[in-house]
Amino acid sequence: MLKSLNKYKTRFFIVFILILGMAACKSPRFLAPEAKMPVVNLDRVLKNLEDNQPSYRWMGTRFSGNVLFQGSNHNISGTLRIQKDQAIYVSIAPILGIEVARALITPDSVKIVNRLESTYYVGNINGLNHMFNTDVDFFMLQSLFMGDDFPHFRRDQFSLEQKGDLLRLHASRRMRNGGMGNPIDHSLMLEPAHLRIRANIITEEDSGRWLRADYNNWEKIEGRWIPSEFQIAFSDHLNNVSNLNLAYSRTTLNEPQRMQFSIPSRYTTVYLTD
Repeated sequence: MLKSLNKYKTRFFIVFILILGMAACKSPRFLAPEAKMPVVNLDRVLKNLEDNQPSYRWMGTRFSGNVLFQGSNHNISGTLRIQKDQAIYVSIAPILGIEVARALITPDSVKIVNRLESTYYVGNINGLNHMFNTDVDFFMLQSLFMGDDFPHFRRDQFSLEQKGDLLRLHASRRMRNGGMGNPIDHSLMLEPAHLRIRANIITEEDSGRWLRADYNNWEKIEGRWIPSEFQIAFSDHLNNVSNLNLAYSRTTLNEPQRMQFSIPSRYTTVYLTD
């Protein structure tokens, strides 16, 4: 028997908001500057930004944090695994290590198992975007989790300016390569010392929705900077704000990860309704 998503929307949202990597704002703690790098030109900044982003095939980490949604705060913890450009795996296990939800996302599909309600969803990210009024694709999720720029968006639309002790890359209508999807107003705030991203800020001009990811702490793994603490806040078209705080621990790169996903036969399907 099918169950409407409306009854379980809050719990599924908590799973989905984690998958989308959306987090709350608080006083950030950033890497101490090593040395100011002189701003030469836009091309050099873009090249150095790309060079400083981690080269990896696999990423695995444990996470802990909390989600604030509709006035309720939910503590979360679990496991995140990424096979670059192919799959994102999330397991949420906040109660004595007992898994309550699992998700597997690929560029073409989304699978979520909700063990609290013995339900599951199988579809694509467009359906969830429609339900939760977002416009995020697989590669954006991957980049948000890794603290990277979006690799499938055009870089020739950026302008560069100095904002206090930070560098700001900004494009008012940044497009995906090939022109697919909606343009975004996009800003990246960078530390000049190592050109990692302090803040990733997205605004939709038409709807007024926004998302802001703040990367507070970084860890150097295999010579590359990986976020260890980040927060993201986002609003819907009614300016309702939802928040998530996440901290990574035991992060590894380039160690193959298991991404097992199965749906028990007794679970019932959840379908999306407004």
